[in-house]
Amino acid sequence: MYRILYSLADVIAAAVFIIPVFCIYKRIFIHSAKQTTVYIIFGLYLAEVLSLVGFPDIRGLTVDPTVNPIPFADMVYDLANAALNVLLFIPFGFFLPILWDSFRSLKKAAAAGAVTAGVIEVSQIFTYRTTDINDLITNVIGTVIGYFAAKCITKNFSRLDPSDAKSKDLYIICVTVVIVMFLMKPFVSSMLSGFLYR
Repeated sequence: MYRILYSLADVIAAAVFIIPVFCIYKRIFIHSAKQTTVYIIFGLYLAEVLSLVGFPDIRGLTVDPTVNPIPFADMVYDLANAALNVLLFIPFGFFLPILWDSFRSLKKAAAAGAVTAGVIEVSQIFTYRTTDINDLITNVIGTVIGYFAAKCITKNFSRLDPSDAKSKDLYIICVTVVIVMFLMKPFVSSMLSGFLYR
């Protein structure tokens, strides 16, 4: 229960920065209120993912290179964690082809899931969490499931209008969320956590 509350505090803290920054982006890059709203939702989803996986922040940096490089080692004994890692990335695989037509190929969507999961796993070297190849595998599986869910719902993406979203928008969103979660969120989050735990 505390982990959920802590994660909620993190997302609220991130929203304090993400929403106004994306509104500024609307005027400079995006020019569409609808698209900006969807990008904010996607950005908050990414913030939630980073919170749940224990992404490092500026106040708690430490180096702890605990690595599991052996695929499927101990995965059988922790199926609940593997299932949660799959579930965590299903929305990622769903959002990508819906928002960006450049990710409507399975190869590109799976590669984006692998790169995102890889960045998260490498970042865990700077926390007390284990960098685990199994997490990367299950995150990519989640991305692929999300991709096929989007493809099925949209009848092979044919029901989707061509989007004005550009691939660079995805990179802008990801970089913004990482900066917010690393540099800004910790200070607001600690205040919110103190309030929630009273």
